[in-house]
Amino acid sequence: MAKPTMKILYGPPGTGKTWQAMREAVKATDPDLYAKALAGEAPEEALKSIHDSLVADGRILWVTFHPSYSYEDFVEGFRPVLNEQDQLAYKVVDGPFKMLCQRARLTGDIPLQTILKDGSGRDAGQVVRKDAEGWVVRVTPNRSDEIAERIDKFVPRYVVSKILAKKLSPKIFSIPGNAPVKLSEYGISSDDPRLPPPRAEKNETDSTRVGSVVRRIIAADTEIFSSSDLANSAHIGAVIREILKLQSQESSAPTSVTLVIDEINRAESSRVFGELLTLLEVNKREGMPEEKQAWLPYSKSPFTVPSSVSIIGTMNTVDRSLTALDFAMRRRFDFILVPANPEKVLTSYGGMPAREFLKRINNRVTALLGSGYEFGHAFLMEHRLEEIRSLMSWSDDSDGQAKVFAHVLRTNILPTLAEYLHNDWSKVKAVAGIAQSDTLTISLFESSQPDQKFLDRLEEEYELSENRSLSYSHWWDPSSESWDAANFQRFVIALANGH
Repeated sequence: MAKPTMKILYGPPGTGKTWQAMREAVKATDPDLYAKALAGEAPEEALKSIHDSLVADGRILWVTFHPSYSYEDFVEGFRPVLNEQDQLAYKVVDGPFKMLCQRARLTGDIPLQTILKDGSGRDAGQVVRKDAEGWVVRVTPNRSDEIAERIDKFVPRYVVSKILAKKLSPKIFSIPGNAPVKLSEYGISSDDPRLPPPRAEKNETDSTRVGSVVRRIIAADTEIFSSSDLANSAHIGAVIREILKLQSQESSAPTSVTLVIDEINRAESSRVFGELLTLLEVNKREGMPEEKQAWLPYSKSPFTVPSSVSIIGTMNTVDRSLTALDFAMRRRFDFILVPANPEKVLTSYGGMPAREFLKRINNRVTALLGSGYEFGHAFLMEHRLEEIRSLMSWSDDSDGQAKVFAHVLRTNILPTLAEYLHNDWSKVKAVAGIAQSDTLTISLFESSQPDQKFLDRLEEEYELSENRSLSYSHWWDPSSESWDAANFQRFVIALANGH
């Protein structure tokens, strides 16, 4: 098997890191399909279709990190549930990373639209949706008091994986309530100390007990179900039965899977990965010469990372909400810069030099702040601008494209620039708020006139706040009655030319 991809795409906002991560995820998960898509007539549409299919198959999983994201969210942790006495209890639930590793160990997965069968060969539901977290099974209720003709029930992958790991039979999800059943069929010994004495009035013998008794013991063995859960979970047993069938037909090679972590630098990596950080190294994966195991603190079970698990992250270089990734994390990943690419912006949009405008602003931002703070091409790419024009109902306006350009500048570029410059509006104005068109000075801002009488009353000299607070002029507001498209176009042309 090829070496798994361990890659972080980093760069300023709007450079297409998430879009690139989608492509990289497809390439890491199924390189043959990726190459086939690139060779086709519509590669982007083909890659999107393949990506969606792999997500549905549970082989690509997306998560987004945030400052409060933790090990309990990512790997495993306790979650509150109600027990058989309707009291609050806590059970260990797997997180997305652990579930994806479990998916990697499944050599095949249940195709969509599969009709599942129960232990007697009868229809038990149909798989209508699925992803890395589980399957949605559409079942037909067999009770006359059910309101809906069909019900969608979710089957988590961690549940299936846990039952398979414990080698429990799918029959545990179809135990009758009052009829006697054979203990041996459910892996229970007749001398199990948890068994009550056989009751003649229930037709129980040394080797049988009524289903309700068996359910209580099986529920304890699963560690995730109550006996009442098992009474209405035939759809889970049907999924497990189908997975066992697939495993008997497939090879033992692990399946390639990919975890995409958006905004990977917004959470503290050591807090999220914990002891699993060591297992991310390729040579310490499952089946490798230096294979390492970690003992998971909540489930109290050994854990390894399959060799077929790829991880792709995206990282905004401007986001300083947390400290930068530590070196233990960095040396496990290849870092790929995704820079701003003005060549992907139209040369002209509505008579305005969009490409040169973006280049000019980025040159000025780089001069002030250094690299990594540029504005990405996604802000001004044609498809995004046209989406805004349609959404704002400007498609039929003769100056609709100028309105869109002003809207993006007003709501995206200038507010982001103000964040870069710590709300120093004098610098914002210098970078992208004022331009000279011939002898005319055009400013996007207006400042209030100071109250001189008020200033004269002050006993000390105060620094005026005009450099820290400016307001947009109404003349370039696309929704204002004073909107001046011609003047705004002159402004954009002058700024793009460096005036």
